[in-house]
Amino acid sequence: MTLPSWLLLALGVAGGTDILLYHTLSHGLRAHAASRAELITHFLRGPTYALLFVVVPNVDLSGAWFLALLAVLLFDLGISLADFWFETESRRALGGLPRGEYILHIILAMLFGALVCSVLQEAGTRWSEPTDWTWLAADAGPWVPLRIALTLMAPGVLLTGLADLWAVLKLGRTNA
Repeated sequence: MTLPSWLLLALGVAGGTDILLYHTLSHGLRAHAASRAELITHFLRGPTYALLFVVVPNVDLSGAWFLALLAVLLFDLGISLADFWFETESRRALGGLPRGEYILHIILAMLFGALVCSVLQEAGTRWSEPTDWTWLAADAGPWVPLRIALTLMAPGVLLTGLADLWAVLKLGRTNA
């Protein structure tokens, strides 16, 4: 899935920018007890995107496996809705959600919508085929450097999610 892979790269870069600039440098969310619920949504996004970064560019899915991919995308939609819901309260004591982050979230939402549409457009009929998954050969699927870049991004997004979980646990113990 070539277009979905490029969209995932854009999501990864924009999401990484959001994490670095706003979650870490600007607001230091991992140090604020009021951000616990938001941090839980960020934790859930870590393994979700790690899975997407590895599977979408590298694995051909059909049948129930393709439906599982759609379920992961639906789960991520739920994560996003919960994140948006919790952000207002989470950021209140920190001066609110910065305009730049708000705009970045709009861009991320548009990219996610494009990702879902492109997955359905490129592979939408795969759900009706026999259930199977195949690791794509180097000469099949998206451009190899794109596949490598996304695969290398997977541990990074997983680690940021685990850092958010660690912060939730730490904040829960300190009642800060």
